[in-house]
Amino acid sequence: PAMKQEHTILCPQMSPIHFELLEAVLSSEGYHLELLPEVDKSAIDEGLKYVNNDACYPAVIVIGQLLQALQSGRYDLNNTSVAISQTGGGCRATNYIGLLRKALKEAGFHNIPVLSVNHYGAEKNPGFKISPGLIKKAINAVIYGDMLMRVLHRVRPYEMIPGSADMLYQRWVKRCQAQLISGEKLEFRANLRGIVEEFDRL
Repeated sequence: PAMKQEHTILCPQMSPIHFELLEAVLSSEGYHLELLPEVDKSAIDEGLKYVNNDACYPAVIVIGQLLQALQSGRYDLNNTSVAISQTGGGCRATNYIGLLRKALKEAGFHNIPVLSVNHYGAEKNPGFKISPGLIKKAINAVIYGDMLMRVLHRVRPYEMIPGSADMLYQRWVKRCQAQLISGEKLEFRANLRGIVEEFDRL
C-alpha cells in the first residue's frame, strides 16, 4: 500500500490523550503516525507567517506546528504526509484543511499530501485505506480517550500523593494501547471497568 510503514503521517497536537491512542491503532494497521510534541512559541510564529490572524487561533497553532516539523529536516519529504481533522459542521475548523494546503504551497511544500480526518466522507484520501477493523479500533480509542480524560481531570485536583493520577493514567494508556493493537473484545470492556475502579480508589 502507498502509505504503509515507509511513509510517515505527521499529526498535530489537537487532542493529546485521544491521538496517543489513535497512534497505536494506526500502527497496528501498518501505518506510521507520528504525533508531534507540544507546541512552542516558534511554531505559533511560523503559523502566523502563513495563516491570516482572522482565522481561529488553533488553526495558527496546528499549521505552524506541521510546517515547523517539515522544515526540521527530520523527515523524508517524498514519504511524508500531514493529517488534520475536518469537522463538517458550521465551525471554521472545517476550513483548516484549506488553510493548511495554502500554507504548505506558500512555504514550498506543495508536494506534501494532506489527509482529512473525518467521519463523513468529506474528502477521499488516496493511498490511505480505512478498513472496517480500523474504524472499530478508532472508535474504541476515542471511547478510551474520553474515559481517561474525564477520570484524570476529575481526580487529579484531589490526589493525596502529587503525581499519582498522572502515573495511573500513563499505566492505563499503555494497557489501552496494547488492547487496541490486540483487538481483544473482552479486555476492552474489562479495561473500561478497571479505569473507573482504579481512579475511584485513588
